[in-house]
Amino acid sequence: MQLTIPDSIKENIFKYRFVELLRRHKKPFSGKPSIWERLEQAVNDDDNFYGALQQFIVDEISNGKNRQVFWCDISIESLNILSNYSMLQSNLAAQNLPLENFNSFLSSNTPTGNMVYLNIERDSSNTNKVHQISFCYLQDSVAQINDDDGVEMTVPGYVWIDIFPDARYLQIKVRPYSYNYIVNLEESKKVFDHYWEFLRKTFEIVYTDMSDTKLTLYEIFKELTEKAEAPFRRAVEEKEPRISAAMLDIAKELELENISTPVDLTNRVSRLFERALILNDLKQYKGYNQGKLGIVDRIDFSDQSGARVNALSGEQGMEVADIYFDTRETLDELKMLNKLWVTWFRPTKDEEGYDDIDRIETRLEVYDNRIVFYFLNTQHAPKEVQDYVLSVFRKFKEGEIPSTID
Repeated sequence: MQLTIPDSIKENIFKYRFVELLRRHKKPFSGKPSIWERLEQAVNDDDNFYGALQQFIVDEISNGKNRQVFWCDISIESLNILSNYSMLQSNLAAQNLPLENFNSFLSSNTPTGNMVYLNIERDSSNTNKVHQISFCYLQDSVAQINDDDGVEMTVPGYVWIDIFPDARYLQIKVRPYSYNYIVNLEESKKVFDHYWEFLRKTFEIVYTDMSDTKLTLYEIFKELTEKAEAPFRRAVEEKEPRISAAMLDIAKELELENISTPVDLTNRVSRLFERALILNDLKQYKGYNQGKLGIVDRIDFSDQSGARVNALSGEQGMEVADIYFDTRETLDELKMLNKLWVTWFRPTKDEEGYDDIDRIETRLEVYDNRIVFYFLNTQHAPKEVQDYVLSVFRKFKEGEIPSTID
């Protein structure tokens, strides 16, 4: 058969990923002919390879360059349609949308704005019960390709949507539209708003408020920072009786009657010692050890007066920022974060099969109707990386962590 890879696929999947696919399936992948001819040759030589290629494209388009993930919770009444295959079919038909599962990623004549993929997973014992709905749209976008002189071009992209009725949430995945944070924020939100409204109308989805997720971000922050600080805190706690005695002596000389109010001097000085130990050994603080899920790089929250606090010190990280230590008690009272920057630790294997740690840099932002995950400092976030981060977040959200880890 003649195989033609559409330009939209070439634009949205890095060439080296196709090379890895061929290598994985023990197909020729280097030298001449071109990678596209190599793929065609593999399809014609191996009846099973075409199916593998199709699944590879699904995995890449649903992740890969689409490394901005919008997560929305949905209400229980939304399940009347989303969990019911017959109702789902009726609503799709009402919008003149495809009814059966299909995959047209390799079609070269799909107009922008059209659906190119649909997969409805049903229960094996109850075929009217829906477990997951996945679909994808071809969506052209105007992308900024040069940050200095503002050069722009139209880029064919894909918008990927997963709906999980059982877990009552959905995800909309898009690629970044600009290197500029503000420009990307605006353009990404336009795309999100369009499909958020499309889903609401098509499936009569009732969304739930996401503001409570600010607590989840705080719980991630607390778990990760306490794990990172634990060895330093233990070292200081052993000295706290001496610190308290010293505070009492100095307070007596200064005719200060109470070392606990209005300022808890023992605690404040202990925390300063703890901070000094951290700054003296940042390698241990930022390093991986068993049970440590990641490290918090930066936080953003609003205090009760409405003032915004953003803890970061240049490029050095939150642990160096004075404002973080100055506002820690306020944050522990509020228990809410607007934004959180986390480097996650994903246990994996290197090419030789030895244990290794994949560091995944992310930013999480909470809004009224969504939480957004950004995979940072990379142009490609593969399925295993995105699945890992989103699954860990879900465990925090559902209260499985920290109770499930030591």
